[in-house]
Amino acid sequence: MGYKMGELRNNSLYDRVNKLLVSYEWSDCTFSVCEKKFKAHKLILGISSPVFEAMFYGPLSTNSDIVITDIEPNIFQQLLNYIYTDKVDITSIEEAFELLYVSRKYLLEHLSEVCIEYVQSNVSIDNVITILNYPDYMQDKQLLSSSLQLFCEHANFLLQENKKRISSFCLQKILTSDDMNISEKDLIKFVFDWTVDYCEANNISINFKNRREVLVQNDFLKLLRFFTLSLNDIDEIILDDNNLLLPHESENIKQVLSKQVLEIPDSLSLITVPRHSLKLQWNFCHRSPVRSATPIIIDSNHNFIQCRLKTNKSIFINNLNIPSQMAPVINYCHNTLKMYHEHISISLQCESDNSIIAHYNFKDKVEYDSNIDIEFKEPCFIKKDSWYKICFHWPRHDRYYSFSYGIQRRDTLYTSNRIHLKFEDLCSASDNYGSFLRGLKFCL
Repeated sequence: MGYKMGELRNNSLYDRVNKLLVSYEWSDCTFSVCEKKFKAHKLILGISSPVFEAMFYGPLSTNSDIVITDIEPNIFQQLLNYIYTDKVDITSIEEAFELLYVSRKYLLEHLSEVCIEYVQSNVSIDNVITILNYPDYMQDKQLLSSSLQLFCEHANFLLQENKKRISSFCLQKILTSDDMNISEKDLIKFVFDWTVDYCEANNISINFKNRREVLVQNDFLKLLRFFTLSLNDIDEIILDDNNLLLPHESENIKQVLSKQVLEIPDSLSLITVPRHSLKLQWNFCHRSPVRSATPIIIDSNHNFIQCRLKTNKSIFINNLNIPSQMAPVINYCHNTLKMYHEHISISLQCESDNSIIAHYNFKDKVEYDSNIDIEFKEPCFIKKDSWYKICFHWPRHDRYYSFSYGIQRRDTLYTSNRIHLKFEDLCSASDNYGSFLRGLKFCL
C-alpha cells in the first residue's frame, strides 16, 4: 500500500501530504479509536491543533498508543482527512455535529466553522428537531436562533407530527420563544400530552405525579403562559384528559383572568404577554418555458390534467399558478368578452399511500389569456423524496362543452440554493405534452 517518498516529491504539496496519510510513511504515532488503529504524524497533527501539540510535545507527552473512546472511527478518519488535506466531506446533519464536537475538542476553529455552515445551509423542516435536540454546548448562537425561528414558524405542524422525537431540552428551548405559530392553549395541551411519551421513553411510570414532576423539573410550568388564555381556553384545558394543573392552580388562573384576584402562584409563569405569530416567508417557483406547445383542449372526453411533483426537502405549498382559458375566436372580431367564469377542481394526492391531502374547488370570474393564482385554504405539507400528484379536473355537466388553454413546454427541474423540485406533466387531452402548471408558492 505504501508510496516511495521519491515518487511523491514531484507532486503538489497537497498530494504529498495526502499520500502521507494513506501510505503511513514516516508515521510516528498511533491512535486506537474503538479498537480500530490509525497511524499518523506528530508534526502534522501538532501544527494543526494545540491539543495535539501538547499531547506530543508538552511535558506530559507520551509514545504509547492514544486511546480515544468518545469518537467513532469514521469521524476520526474525517478529522485526519481534514488535518492532512484541509478538506472534509460532510454528508449529514448528524455527521456535522459529530465533527463539530471533535473540532471543539481539538480546538480546530476553521473545522468548527465548516460544520456550522453545513448545518445552517441544510436546516429544514425535516431535521430542525434533530438540530434543536442537541444540547447547548453543541450549539452555535446564530444556528440556534435560525433553527428556532424555522421551528416556531411551523410549530403547529411540527409539534403534532414529531411529538415522540422532541427531547426535554429541545422543548425548553422552544418554550422560551416569544414568537410561535400555535395558540397558547394548544401549546399547553401539547406539553401536557408530551409528558406521557417522555415517561414512556425513560421507563417512568405514567401517572399524574410523575408527569407533573417532569414539568416541574424542567420549569415548563413557568414557561407556559396560562395568563394569556381566555376563560373558555382554561376550561378546555381543565377538562382535557391530560390536564396536569392542580385544582388550586386552575382556580387561581380563572380568578386572575376574571380579575377577581391579581396574585399569581409561584408554580406558574409570571408572563402575561401573549406570544406573537410569525409571518411565513413564501418563495415563488416559476417553471421556465422551454418551447411552445399546442393548446390543451378540454371537453367531455378529456377533462383532467395531472402534474407530478417531488422535492429534495420537505416544504409547504399554498398557491398554484395556471393559465386561464384562451379567448374565443369571436373576441378577435368584436372584442366583446374579456372575462369568464372558471370552475376547476384541484386535488393533491400522495402517491406512496394514495391519500388525498388537499382538495379545493376554484370558482371565480377571471380574465381570458392570463394567469390564475389558486390559493389553498391551508398550506399543504409535501414530504421530501416522495411523489405527489396534482390533479386538475373540470366537473362539467354539459356533455358538449369544449374550451382551450394556451400552454408551453416548461422545465421539469427547479433549482435554488436550498431546494430542488422535479415535475412531470401528464395530460389526458389528446397527445399534448405541454405544462399546465406554471409554478407554485412554497416555504421551507
